[in-house]
Amino acid sequence: MKITKLKNTCALALATALFALGTTAVRAQICSVPDTHPDIQSAATDPSCLTINVAPGLYNENVTVTHSCEINGAQANTPVSARTSGGPAESTVYGSTGGLAVFTISATGVTIDGFTITDSVTAGAAYGVTVTGSGSDAVILNNIFDGISTLDTGGNGTAQAVYLTAGGPDNVNIQDNEMKNVHSYRSAKGVLIGDNGGTNPSQNVQIKGNSIQNITSDNRGAYGVSVANVANVSGLKIISNTINNLSGLFAGCWVHAIGLEGDTPGVEVKDNDISNLNTGSLDRMAVWFESNPSFGTANVHGNNFSLPAMAFGIAVHPALTGGSVNGTCNWWNSPAGPTAASNPGGTGAKVSPSVNYAPWLIAPAPGGACFGGNMPTNANQCKNGGWMTSVRADGTTFKNQGDCIQYVNTGR
Repeated sequence: MKITKLKNTCALALATALFALGTTAVRAQICSVPDTHPDIQSAATDPSCLTINVAPGLYNENVTVTHSCEINGAQANTPVSARTSGGPAESTVYGSTGGLAVFTISATGVTIDGFTITDSVTAGAAYGVTVTGSGSDAVILNNIFDGISTLDTGGNGTAQAVYLTAGGPDNVNIQDNEMKNVHSYRSAKGVLIGDNGGTNPSQNVQIKGNSIQNITSDNRGAYGVSVANVANVSGLKIISNTINNLSGLFAGCWVHAIGLEGDTPGVEVKDNDISNLNTGSLDRMAVWFESNPSFGTANVHGNNFSLPAMAFGIAVHPALTGGSVNGTCNWWNSPAGPTAASNPGGTGAKVSPSVNYAPWLIAPAPGGACFGGNMPTNANQCKNGGWMTSVRADGTTFKNQGDCIQYVNTGR
């Protein structure tokens, strides 16, 4: 997994080496927009530019990156929480062509860091960054995706901040971005991996530390992260993201914060905060497994499902058989754990069959202890400190050993 960016020193070292060899061929250099190149596209197609630094300002263009390079906005290396979308200190890139991303990565080893990215179109799909099959080892870092939207009400009316195509780019790192105000008539997504019916999967993808919010579909589904119906998307890690305020406006819309609707062997879904899944239907799910034969190899831990009892924290399509999701140590929005027939006292978000959910967190992560469901049935379980890792049926803890023994004897 490529997590860090190429360094300027690498570009300088290569330039020095080429000079020492006496070559007059293309030399690696640091390029600047608009100083050495009038726009981002001209630098992105200049093979001599290994590092491209883009000054603050507005750039109306759709950029296709055709060689390995690092493209730095004015806010490269700056966390999105300290910035204003489209503000005067930002390098803000506006796309204008439906069906064409603001940035299309078509080479290996490309980094996009520190931009505000907007793509508001009237026809066709809207994309912030598209990574094609030749874009393995891409890093998408510290960007604000704001206003990725389309007015198209036809079959192309979808929107996604980051799209990994069915061509299967591998080792892509999507980290520390803000994705907000993504809106379309059909499905709208923060991150989309693959396409329905795709056969070339992206592998070893990491989606980490992103804020994904205000994702709205008028007539279909709203997703934070979506894996489409594609085989063997292995090595996927979805870690430490905040996903909230996803909305389906039509009564039949669905909302899936993390929709694992293709095959994801060994997927890790950890330490995410998920809340506010809004739709008129009952199809509200934080983590959803559909058309996913490897669901039994999934590890879903440390997540906060801050959802009502009518929404699912983890759900597996009833047609899937042959295993269970390891869904222990999550917060279900209640110390009594999830709402399920197998947990009669549970009042939190729902859980479907084919999920091992106990023990669960008795308070939100990261501070909540993971011993929900550990109810003592005899006095000996209260002794030798056992009362400290036991709970009542409602998830409340005991004051001391005697309190625990009294509960065993009286149920109070």
